[in-house]
Amino acid sequence: MDDWRELKTMMKALADVARIAIIYHLARTAESTVTDLATLLSISQPLVSWHLRRLKRAGLVKTRRAGRQVYCSLNYQRFQRCLQHLDHLIDPSFHIESLPAGTALIDLEADVAVEK
Repeated sequence: MDDWRELKTMMKALADVARIAIIYHLARTAESTVTDLATLLSISQPLVSWHLRRLKRAGLVKTRRAGRQVYCSLNYQRFQRCLQHLDHLIDPSFHIESLPAGTALIDLEADVAVEK
């Protein structure tokens, strides 16, 4: 059940073009500042920070502070885990013991809504 919750959290974090662009950029650089990302995407720094918070909550981005600058990097392990979860969805040889159904689906939705 936790894998389903984890996959949904990551997919929701990736469900925005700006956040996909951030991931794309971070995959090609070791680190980038929030200021650099704002310039690259031509959006405000507060908006970049908001998008980064969503990605960070999902564990897809790591940040570190040096003085007033915030440096961001992609959490490659977490991103790979997301890809593995997605791959398992379509892999015919991978079997899940029990699919979430009924109240379990509602519980998963409620848990993710609380995380926002």
